[in-house]
Amino acid sequence: MPYCELSQVTIYFNRAGSGVPVVLLHQYFGTSENWLAIFDMLRRHFDVIAPDLRAHGRSSDPGGRLTLEGFAADVAELLHRLDIREAHLVGASLGAMVAARLALSGAVNARSLVFIGPPNFAAPSTAEYTRSVIEELFPAHEDEYAHAHRALGQDHVRKRLLANFIQDGIERPREMREWAQGIELLDRPTLLMAGDNDPVAPADWLVAFTAQLPRGEVCILPRGGHFPHRTLPHLAGQVILDFLLRVERARLTD
Repeated sequence: MPYCELSQVTIYFNRAGSGVPVVLLHQYFGTSENWLAIFDMLRRHFDVIAPDLRAHGRSSDPGGRLTLEGFAADVAELLHRLDIREAHLVGASLGAMVAARLALSGAVNARSLVFIGPPNFAAPSTAEYTRSVIEELFPAHEDEYAHAHRALGQDHVRKRLLANFIQDGIERPREMREWAQGIELLDRPTLLMAGDNDPVAPADWLVAFTAQLPRGEVCILPRGGHFPHRTLPHLAGQVILDFLLRVERARLTD
């Protein structure tokens, strides 16, 4: 089974394909299975690794507060155990913040970055979305989430993940609010993607964010919501694949 024993946690991951590594990092409440359609598209061209973050899916839960620093440290250690020092980093929502932390810290040499629904914590719509997750979206999808995280226990998704999500929503830790600080200094091809009705990554903010990046591109997908990799996987996947292949072609000509 694709498990890796790390210093603090056991990480489950899917891996397939060959060539340049691409790391897929899922959203909060998500798992590596959220990438299945895109994973299948990318593995025909790349060595694709999709882990379950700590306390998610089939990875273990080391206890304590779930933090951006902890998520990033696990992925960095996993990639080092797999002898991967350089990779394309693709992250959705929480995964985008983890990818940014890996690139900014130098834990992984990012060949490129793809941020899907990167959170804008300054937007009022983000606070409203957080409340809607707690009051409406989570209850509506609780059975789905509980099944995805069943390896961690029947009550894990509510008593652990939701409780941590609520605490983050109340406290707004600095590491999360400032997750993108310094990203404009990274000279890396960067693709920002969101749905045109994403409350967490509003289109106007995403365009302005992209304009600050030295090698930024933006893709707004129609009716894609906050998770276009799930709602429009084949369209989102094709955009990501095209971006990664263009990055690799450009490196060959440099």
